[in-house]
Amino acid sequence: MRISMILALLALSSSAFAADTPTSKAQQQVPSAVTATAKKIFGEEASKNVARSPVAGLYEVIVGDDVLYISRNGRHVIAGRIFEARTGKNLTRERENELLQEANPQRQKAINAVDETEMVVFAPKGETKYTVNVFTDVDCGYCAKFHREVPKLSEAGVKVRYLAFPRAGVGSTTYKKMVSIWCASDQQKAMTAAKERKSLGWVRCSEASKTNSKATIKAQLELGESIGITGTPAMVFSNGELVPGYMPAKDLIPFLEEKFGKK
Repeated sequence: MRISMILALLALSSSAFAADTPTSKAQQQVPSAVTATAKKIFGEEASKNVARSPVAGLYEVIVGDDVLYISRNGRHVIAGRIFEARTGKNLTRERENELLQEANPQRQKAINAVDETEMVVFAPKGETKYTVNVFTDVDCGYCAKFHREVPKLSEAGVKVRYLAFPRAGVGSTTYKKMVSIWCASDQQKAMTAAKERKSLGWVRCSEASKTNSKATIKAQLELGESIGITGTPAMVFSNGELVPGYMPAKDLIPFLEEKFGKK
């Protein structure tokens, strides 16, 4: 979990938040202060994924692939592991593994539902051996670092399919840059220029194209949030597995070969 997230949690006011009405069976016996805290910090989607934990007085909240805990009064959020003293079992890890098994098919289905024409694609000149879906933000330093590795990935037969995830949200400066990329006549050139901090002043888009691009980027941002994307870059593989963060080509290529077989 990022340090910035931890600091945000520590900055919480000690006062309880306004109550929300539970929306699922898992929330039926969850105090309103807990769901309100989950919603305030982690968003609407997370507030729907709150349930009792193995420890009395603590409630689990699912944020992406992470399991966090909120106190009954909603005043404290805990990022840590719960172990069963008698057996030594890591109960948090077991829960995260359960979530991974549940989430991968859902991510796979969600990604497969996105038409490739709505992505910015960098395909190998020869055979495509592997496909990596990457949620990206053009103002993210590690996204730029990953993009510099794309030629190496292409040489190894890896197709990179970019989906938009402007972390600052719809209407932000980053979002506007990404609208220009998605509606550009040469999307690959525009993506590379943006990742290199170059001007996109040369991009000319019709109003219809711009409108379509806005809708696409908003939809992809919402898609990412719904399948557990919390930062960029974030890779989703063909089996639905999510790997957050930057991975250099020298590590990613053997990872793909081990995971999906050398081709």
